[in-house]
Amino acid sequence: MSDAAWSGCRILVTRPAHQAGDLLAAIRDRGGEPLAFPTIEIGPPGDRSVWDRVSPDLEGFHWLFFASANAVWGFARLLGEAGLPWPATPGYAAIGRKTAGVLQRHVDAAILTPEDFRSESFLAMAEMAPARISGARVLIVRGEEGRELLPTTLEERGARVERLPAYTRKCPETDPAPVAAALAEGRLDAAVFTSPETFTNLLAMLDEAARRRLAALPLVVISPVTASAIRERGLPEPVVAPEASDEGLLRALEERVCKPRPEQ
Repeated sequence: MSDAAWSGCRILVTRPAHQAGDLLAAIRDRGGEPLAFPTIEIGPPGDRSVWDRVSPDLEGFHWLFFASANAVWGFARLLGEAGLPWPATPGYAAIGRKTAGVLQRHVDAAILTPEDFRSESFLAMAEMAPARISGARVLIVRGEEGRELLPTTLEERGARVERLPAYTRKCPETDPAPVAAALAEGRLDAAVFTSPETFTNLLAMLDEAARRRLAALPLVVISPVTASAIRERGLPEPVVAPEASDEGLLRALEERVCKPRPEQ
């Protein structure tokens, strides 16, 4: 692809700073102009009571399941602070290729992951069938407010589940003036959101006039869960990436927003 294929296409990227680098670089490589404005800060969990209980016996779990790349980051941080190695005996599982890729940097083991990013797809895998998961000890590593579909369903199938909050998300105390100005001056062609919080936090930071201008843009999201958060606020239907990855977001942007210019 020509490095000017997206020339003039200006995209607001709200992903947390430590995760946005590859997406920002890919937009620039295509000739686009990203505006990086993280609307989530990722930090250590406030409540460590579960960690204190499970950390002495991590090898006793049959499965360690990671709900996101941030879950991997948070778990690695907890291990490092405690001076513990990554457990060797449990099976490792992750939702989505991105999370599995981040996890693979830490463990030399096969990682069970579905083809897409949905908990429903993970639960449909043969390894999670009631006959195979019943009685198993499962540690689900996630944020402080994770979805309940996965742990609840595994419990219904007979698994003994622990929910480990490995990180917390908060709205950063950042001046939204650069985004408000870009919206007011018509300098944005789309906005990208990678979780419900990236969207709801931005709304909370903007005034009413800026929110109206945001609603007029194509909003490109990484998953149906994030799309639901946008619809619940009464905004127009967002563009959902075909897969939960940078590649999926880039494909959605190219198909719906940043039409490549013909080669000269």
